[in-house]
Amino acid sequence: MQENDFWKLIETIHSAELDMLSEDDYPEELLVPLVQALSRRNVRDIEAFEDKLSFFLHQLDGKTYADNAGDSGQSGDGFLYARCWVVAKGREFYKNVLSNPKLMPKHIRNWCEPLLYVSAKAWAISTGQDEEEWDYIPEYDYETGSNEALWKSE
Repeated sequence: MQENDFWKLIETIHSAELDMLSEDDYPEELLVPLVQALSRRNVRDIEAFEDKLSFFLHQLDGKTYADNAGDSGQSGDGFLYARCWVVAKGREFYKNVLSNPKLMPKHIRNWCEPLLYVSAKAWAISTGQDEEEWDYIPEYDYETGSNEALWKSE
């Protein structure tokens, strides 16, 4: 999957609505258009989407980004969900944050955990299998701390 194709799929998320969520809201419903669009692709495309997602999340996984993520940077899961929010906001926002870590979201309302489950949901719809059966391992590890080069002390 080309980078442009990935970001076009991400654009199906209404990113402006992400900004209106409170910390009690769960943005899963905002990702339904993305799941639907991705589920119309073949399995290889769904896997390629997951690879791109893992790459972009991995690129934001570093101490400088965590240090600029407010409360979200204080826990592994919170920091991962904040990075998901950055990707869900689209290419321009992502690139701005990538080049300026001070733009990392600072609040719990800026989490988008459901982005992590989009590929499995799309795969399940596409194949007719249960999403719990999705066992694809993406190209990059996106768990907090996995990008060792960006976590080294400066």
